[in-house]
Amino acid sequence: MYQRKHGQIEMKHLLKFGTLLLTILFPLVLLAEEGGHGSPYASDFLAIAFLLVGAMTGSFIAKKLGQPRVLGELLIGILIGSAFYYSGDKVAFSIRHQIEIDHVLSAVDLTQPWESEIDKEVAQLDIKPEVAERLSEVLKSSDYEETYLHSKYALLFSSIGVLLLLFMVGLEVRIEDMLKLGRVSFSVAFLGVLFPFLLGYLITKILMPETDDNTAIFIGATLAATSIGITARVFKDANILHLKEAQLVLGAAVIDDILGLVLLAIVTGIVTTGSLEFYSVAVIMAKAVAFLGVIYLLEVKFLRKIINGFSFIAGRKTFLYFPFVLLMVLSYVADAIGLASIVGAFCAGLILREAYFDDIKLEHQSIEDLISPIEGVFAPVFFVMMGFQVDAGAFTDWRVLSLGLLITVVAIIGKMAAGFFIGKGYNKWLVGVGLIPRGEVGLIFASIGKSIGVLNDHLFAVIIVVVILTTLVTPPALTKIIQNMDTDIKPEEA
Repeated sequence: MYQRKHGQIEMKHLLKFGTLLLTILFPLVLLAEEGGHGSPYASDFLAIAFLLVGAMTGSFIAKKLGQPRVLGELLIGILIGSAFYYSGDKVAFSIRHQIEIDHVLSAVDLTQPWESEIDKEVAQLDIKPEVAERLSEVLKSSDYEETYLHSKYALLFSSIGVLLLLFMVGLEVRIEDMLKLGRVSFSVAFLGVLFPFLLGYLITKILMPETDDNTAIFIGATLAATSIGITARVFKDANILHLKEAQLVLGAAVIDDILGLVLLAIVTGIVTTGSLEFYSVAVIMAKAVAFLGVIYLLEVKFLRKIINGFSFIAGRKTFLYFPFVLLMVLSYVADAIGLASIVGAFCAGLILREAYFDDIKLEHQSIEDLISPIEGVFAPVFFVMMGFQVDAGAFTDWRVLSLGLLITVVAIIGKMAAGFFIGKGYNKWLVGVGLIPRGEVGLIFASIGKSIGVLNDHLFAVIIVVVILTTLVTPPALTKIIQNMDTDIKPEEA
């Protein structure tokens, strides 16, 4: 029996519980690839259980230390991912080097001897010799196909998590609400994207002149992201959500997320096409605008009719099935036209309304109540898997740490500058610091950069350092500013 204190399990008991489970599951997962299963997915079931336990443990520890849950999930992912990677686990290796493996498999000539083709393609990769040697061993092993598929299953599970996460964010936003936030919120959000983007690009070119424009652009785009969840939690705990500064920050952060998603779509398109021409940028922007326009038209003209037709087949389960189907369809469509799939996931949440289901759902039901438990299972695995892909050895490299620290300073300055451009009557420090954390949004941007090959392991680790530092510095900084706020700052009048 767990002892309870103030309605919560004491930390020492959960640590014992988590340590026990991890101790049991770790060797089981290492042995899982030895085979003998009746089901080809049995080892994947065990791996998912391990990831969920790890996410739960990291989340709880972070909460007890007064840090965002996402930080604990990320750090536990780095810890257990490194343990598997350096223990020689082939699936962990495949997860971390999925891009290189995909490149080799797409380039090999199947009419030629397999082993010689693998050696030839691996030799052309710009990777460390020890990684190249290990990569050749994995691809030339007799069970490489099974190893490759297991890594794909894990990444698929985490990908569903990030789609659900952006869908839930979209549910909290209404297009008409964005229009009501006013000029100040829009200007703060725009500057909060523009300044970090430009500074990120410039600092990357200055510190790493050998870096190509695509990589510098993507790092700048990553710095433009903002995590609204971390700041909102601090404001809520401090009971200052009623202050006009808090309302401004949260409104600007929502707009910032939308601008960030559009910027991500543009930058991803530029990187994948390999062109910085105005025509390419215009085409990508046109796709983004057209996609959002079609989404808006879908909501206004057709969505209720589609839901009614869907309910003819699904009945009362429409309230659960339709949001999930819409999420997946729009994610696919966004990817198919060259945008990031998370843009489609966000838009799916953006256009759904409870009122469209009034004749179908039970009185007590809400979309959040139904989807949130699913998101609560999948999303933490995404952050743990992000940690899996981080080379812990990179944190012993002074270049990674120093570069991460310098880019973090630039990331903070960029958001702070946006706060100082607002007019009089606001606590500019509170607004600027409130926009600093990158959190899960920065991780999403970084994961996309790694997946399309624009961020190598070194730069991916640098971005993780930035995410960790901006996430760590924000809560105590906000708390200090709130404690020192002038007593004449009043809640905004309704």
